[in-house]
Amino acid sequence: MDKLMLGLATTGVGMLVVFFGLIILIACIYALTLFTGRKKPAKSAPAKAAPTPAPAPAPAEEAQEEEADDLQVIAAITAAISAIWQDEGHATGFVVRRVRRTQNSSARARAAREEQIYSHF
Repeated sequence: MDKLMLGLATTGVGMLVVFFGLIILIACIYALTLFTGRKKPAKSAPAKAAPTPAPAPAPAEEAQEEEADDLQVIAAITAAISAIWQDEGHATGFVVRRVRRTQNSSARARAAREEQIYSHF
């Protein structure tokens, strides 16, 4: 019985130490945030931007072409997902919210992504 009480007391003390340690860590992070002056920008406050020179017309045309290509890629991905979901009998009320390019990812990240994709088939 004494060993059980000692074990419970040790567990309780350990949990309290961890709990208070986390509170101290949160307080330190908050204090450093205040000290360095870094705050999250307010969503409603407009950001003050320095005036920048107008971009050259040629890159703007390229950017529009790339944006059009990206929109076409997103449309193709959305159509493919919709077709697959309809074949499997899923509801079709979905929206593709974000598409990211992954060309510069590591081999480990690519392997993990492929494992995620192919594990559902």
